[in-house]
Amino acid sequence: MKPQSARNKRVVDNRLMSIQLTVSAISAVVALVSIVLSSRAARMQTLLSAELERQSAELAREAKRHDIMSRFRDPLLWSAFDLQSRLYNIMTQHFLQTYGASEVAREREYARRSTLFVICEYLGWVEIIRRRIRFLDLGNRQDNRKLISLLTEISEALSTSTYSDRRFRVLRGEQRALGELMINRGGHAESCLGYAEFCNRLEVDPGFTKWTQGLTADIETLIQSLDSLQRITDLQCGLMNLVNFLDPHAERIPETRRSLLRSISRDGP
Repeated sequence: MKPQSARNKRVVDNRLMSIQLTVSAISAVVALVSIVLSSRAARMQTLLSAELERQSAELAREAKRHDIMSRFRDPLLWSAFDLQSRLYNIMTQHFLQTYGASEVAREREYARRSTLFVICEYLGWVEIIRRRIRFLDLGNRQDNRKLISLLTEISEALSTSTYSDRRFRVLRGEQRALGELMINRGGHAESCLGYAEFCNRLEVDPGFTKWTQGLTADIETLIQSLDSLQRITDLQCGLMNLVNFLDPHAERIPETRRSLLRSISRDGP
């Protein structure tokens, strides 16, 4: 082979080798870029999946919270409203004196028993809430603390000895006992006795009736003589504060049905 031809062949071979190396390098870079992009895509996919799972879990918690709120908050709302409504009617419409002294036996019985029932029903739902308070998430800790504060305020109005008139005084232990008795043992453990079952228990269960004797006697005295009771006024105010807190936008109970008793001069220290 001539020297010139040999040199030309080496040049060609070197160029081919250089091209091959360049192609290999480019291929390696492309492969590396692909790996990096794939890794980023996989990481992004993982992050997106985690975010979707987080959002799904948050939605599930929110749905559960609303379910719990409906199961516990709404019955508490209505029991508080029913009790304050009865107290308001006792003081302004003379409900007990009108129907408790009626010539119709059914009306006399209803005035006494229904008044006793709305008191006990409220205490029953408070006892259920007390047992399940960690599940009653109203959305933030401040609201939860406010609920506990309102329930405590009402309990204090019932139990305090600062009023000179001791009628409708229910000590804290008695409040708990009445609440426990109102929990529906035979059915759903998270509900209170209905009015029919409540009346039946009064007739056939001496142990049940025993715990209601004090309130029953107080109701009788109000039928005979309705004096201005600051305890009832404060109770009605506290219950209405609870109603306003649980239903702030009047979605369940209209504003027209939210009347407060006029302030009565305190008859105690």
